[in-house]
Amino acid sequence: MQTTTDPGPTATEIVATERVALECWNRGDIAGLLDIYADDVTFFDPITERRLDGKQAVAEYFYGFYAGKINIPRYEILNPQVIAEGGLAVLSYNLENYMRAADGSEKAGTPWNSTQVYRRAGDRWRAVHVHWSFTKHPAFEKMSPEALEGGTTSR
Repeated sequence: MQTTTDPGPTATEIVATERVALECWNRGDIAGLLDIYADDVTFFDPITERRLDGKQAVAEYFYGFYAGKINIPRYEILNPQVIAEGGLAVLSYNLENYMRAADGSEKAGTPWNSTQVYRRAGDRWRAVHVHWSFTKHPAFEKMSPEALEGGTTSR
């Protein structure tokens, strides 16, 4: 099995495709983001109750929950890694979004972890699996691993 984590042409193309997706999302262009998704995409985020199957289900979720609510002026992709083999590639990274405060200053938004699985379709890479999770969310920072799982420890 040949895999790569080098920043070669496949990794460069995958990260560039992901940047297009983020730029669409950040300006509220849901249709532009969905154009990058394969018809059989699967999707998770912290708000969904379960996995969404297919572009139509993801579209209904995005339009129903996020339409008209997204405006992210700046973002940074941190620690991107692409592992590719043949016509599949896995991209993982951390995302920092920056918002405008009421006074016009910039403030950090919620940090995210992202894993995207891309499949080559003709001359394009399309997302076939998308998974978002919070990075060190403030609500969980002071909780023990046992409390996170609802358990207790006896000492």
